[in-house]
Amino acid sequence: MPSPGTQTLLRAISILDCFSPDKTELGVRELARHLGLSRSTVGRLLTTMHTAGILSQNPTLGAYALGPKVLAWASVYTGALDVRAKALPALKELHRLTRESMTLYILDGNERVCVERIESPEHIRVFVRLGERMPLHAGASGKVLLAFLPAERRDALLKSIPLSRLTPNTIVSRVQLVRELATIRKQGYAVSVGERVLGAASVAAPIYGAEGNVVAALNITGPMPRVTDAKLSEYVPLVLKATAKISREMGYGISEHGGAAADKGGAGPTDRGGRPREVSRDVPRAGMPKGIDPRKTTR
Repeated sequence: MPSPGTQTLLRAISILDCFSPDKTELGVRELARHLGLSRSTVGRLLTTMHTAGILSQNPTLGAYALGPKVLAWASVYTGALDVRAKALPALKELHRLTRESMTLYILDGNERVCVERIESPEHIRVFVRLGERMPLHAGASGKVLLAFLPAERRDALLKSIPLSRLTPNTIVSRVQLVRELATIRKQGYAVSVGERVLGAASVAAPIYGAEGNVVAALNITGPMPRVTDAKLSEYVPLVLKATAKISREMGYGISEHGGAAADKGGAGPTDRGGRPREVSRDVPRAGMPKGIDPRKTTR
């Protein structure tokens, strides 16, 4: 028998399932009859769901409809589907060029979630499951999603997320992580060398949506014997080019995506007059990408 909390949740879900394109508004009596529950029980659930914004109430008829929070949830879901569809051709092209594993991540609460992946055809590769949840502070794509958040939300997450040590290379100092995120915003991409998984290296860059916010991070990852410092340098411009193309297809207005997003909204870099500006994407031909020193804290 489910616990009281679980039973309440299941009943709330059952209420949501009653709504359809043909039945956009439902009253207490109709819902109680359909669910086989008492009107008092349904009434209490409806009041709680209305308070939470999950349902809205017609002030004249007293009937209930799906509320603004459901729309917000739907936009997250459809947004993830949209970026997956638009990113997949670029992921396939990068996969063809590099033969390494491609992953696409979105932010969900205080974690990142893999919403698309293409595995490397090599026998030794980095494997990530679809739907797998990972921390934000460890790994290139997690740092990208964290770095390009609006400043207020980023600061709130930095205060609340646990900086668990996953490997000897994981950043566990908040001061150090803040410096790392500032570097990422400046250069427009992130690199990770063994931060989440020892022996794995990756590079990631942000994908922008139509409103200038970062909606996803595209990541190339592979084993370090194959993904050397020189390879990471080679992959940086490939990732930046791919994310620029996807961002344009997502409706992002800047002609060529690049470095730092605006601190308040995650939009692309601007000059003093607020106009989009180009960001240098100089990448050394050998060694780590510009701004990355493997002896320091970006591992």
